[in-house]
Amino acid sequence: MALLRQACCHLWRNNRVCNSKSALLTSADLCQPASTYTDYEVSKEEFKFVERLLPNYVIPDPPKHEEYPTPSGWVPPAENIPDLPYSVRRTRHHNLPVYFELRGNRKLTKVRGIYGDIWAFEADLRAYLEEKAGKKLYTQVHEVARLVRVKGSFVENTSDFLVQQGF
Repeated sequence: MALLRQACCHLWRNNRVCNSKSALLTSADLCQPASTYTDYEVSKEEFKFVERLLPNYVIPDPPKHEEYPTPSGWVPPAENIPDLPYSVRRTRHHNLPVYFELRGNRKLTKVRGIYGDIWAFEADLRAYLEEKAGKKLYTQVHEVARLVRVKGSFVENTSDFLVQQGF
């Protein structure tokens, strides 16, 4: 800091600094001795007041409820997940990764976070939804993004399928 101050004072004395309209500091601001600066003290005791304002980096586990589903419709994952060739991870807020997409006038249901055999998951999901809907459904598998899209609005049925599977 002292070196910067010396360089700035040198520039002011030699008139090499920008004109006064673009300069934010005056020569008096830059060339003051260090003894005129306000003294400060480093304290860690007051940091507890700052910590209260910072966001949590880890989402806490959800509380235990007496009965499920909760009034909001949330259901926890099963204790024993069946041995399937695929799995679906919940979001960081413990919700199922099932989303409704509207692309133009097309309605799509999207399932994200699929790990393992995504094609087996797509076949099981399509079979379940076709049984519920009573018609042939079209799906799209995106292996790199680990997601499956289903043509139509099937968010409730897809969530029911994931809960039945134990995810």
